[in-house]
Amino acid sequence: MYLPEWVQSYKEPRTEIRLIKGTYYKYEVRYKYNKEKKRTDKITVKLLGKITQENGFISSDKDRLRRKSEELPNVDIKTYGLYNLFSSLLSSEITSLKKVFKEETAEKLLSFSMMRWAYQSPIKRAVIYHAHDYCSEFWSKGSLSDKQISQALQHLGQNREVVVSWMRSLLGTPQEMKNTFLMMDSTHTPSLSEKLSINAKGYNPSFDFNKQLRLMYLFSSKLKQPVYYRLINGNITDIKSMSLCVKELGVDNVIFIADKGFFSQDNINLLDEQESQYIIPLRRNNKLIDYSPLTKANHKKKIGNYFTYQDRIIWYYQYENDGKKIITFLDEKLRVEEEADYLKRIQTMPEKYSQDIFFKNLHTFGTLTMVYKIKNKKKKKQEKEQECTPREIYETYKQRNEIEVMFDSYKNYLEADVTYMQDRYVLEGWLLANFIAMIAYYKLFSKLRQAELLGKYSPKDIIELSKSIHKIKIRGVWNQAETTEKTRKLFKKIGIDNLK
Repeated sequence: MYLPEWVQSYKEPRTEIRLIKGTYYKYEVRYKYNKEKKRTDKITVKLLGKITQENGFISSDKDRLRRKSEELPNVDIKTYGLYNLFSSLLSSEITSLKKVFKEETAEKLLSFSMMRWAYQSPIKRAVIYHAHDYCSEFWSKGSLSDKQISQALQHLGQNREVVVSWMRSLLGTPQEMKNTFLMMDSTHTPSLSEKLSINAKGYNPSFDFNKQLRLMYLFSSKLKQPVYYRLINGNITDIKSMSLCVKELGVDNVIFIADKGFFSQDNINLLDEQESQYIIPLRRNNKLIDYSPLTKANHKKKIGNYFTYQDRIIWYYQYENDGKKIITFLDEKLRVEEEADYLKRIQTMPEKYSQDIFFKNLHTFGTLTMVYKIKNKKKKKQEKEQECTPREIYETYKQRNEIEVMFDSYKNYLEADVTYMQDRYVLEGWLLANFIAMIAYYKLFSKLRQAELLGKYSPKDIIELSKSIHKIKIRGVWNQAETTEKTRKLFKKIGIDNLK
């Protein structure tokens, strides 16, 4: 049926608009497969209301009563610590989100992101958490329903270019974007959805070949946080997706950092065809590695090259083999640790470890060898291009560990490793909410590391502690409840210095 433009804006999923005697009515409908007729039947559930050009949508009396009964009660004691911590960590991101998206959409997104971050909440439960949190005094004031959250996520998922423009803003100005390296990696997410076409069987390191989705991430070495994500079909490999991700974000200095199981000549050929930058570690038994400098007496004197990394001396030597640039690093402290560990294993598991193997592999302990291809740094016109130094290559690769921490936090803490989403666009919006939650988690991780508190507290510990900080409404004015001196000092150490 033809609908005028002023009516079409009220059309929503699982609803139908009918013209009856000159008036437009909106109904809730559902669909059920009819085995006998071998077709899907449309079933009318109830009348939602009517639509007029003058007054827009007018809810039916029954629907108004139902909505009124579902309204959440006023809450006079609300959790304050979560909102305070979350908004402090993401102050710049919150500002940019409200600039890029409509304010009401941004507020729904932030509310759900915070509940994912704090409670790993599904959409339905987020409504209750929101009503009892102080964020409801600023974001989505009044009420928030699961339907509103789903619609906001769906809207965001349908506007990928806007989402990408916001992610691009995380990198700063165009000039700043040119001077930062981004690292690329991916993770798989099992999916139980039967309606997503991108859900497919594919390879993953866990050798789990159930249906899955793939998530590609870009990680800023400067900001030390994720700055980009993209949802990819579960059966598409990382290499095929890399060039499109780089093109979408519009950046140049992207380095693909692989794990030790990635190296093969076919993979190298694909990377070279795409003119990709990469750092790929080699297994210690790879024939491309030249260990001869380490087998000679006074090998350190012959190598001669070293640098300091986190108070450890790292020796290195560079060479080419089979047309590939290769660099081998030797961590002396790690070598001693690995030698001692192997000798202990000889005593406890002699059937698997022996002195013969120990002396055969002695020169490989403490080493890390990488094949790499990195573009030269662009300097001023009057200067020559400068190659990436071995130290920069080593540090860039070591930051892969930080990417893995990010993935662990995403999968383990946010419990985002299995999704039941049935709608592609809602899923895209849900992933954006998780992405924002992940940035907040990683910023908190960085603050704990800077304050040298990671040995005592995890990000989860701080989030749980923040749940104990409340505000109480007294004669219409919100007052912060008492907080211990220990808690105030802890939050001050990590840069959250606004608790009374």
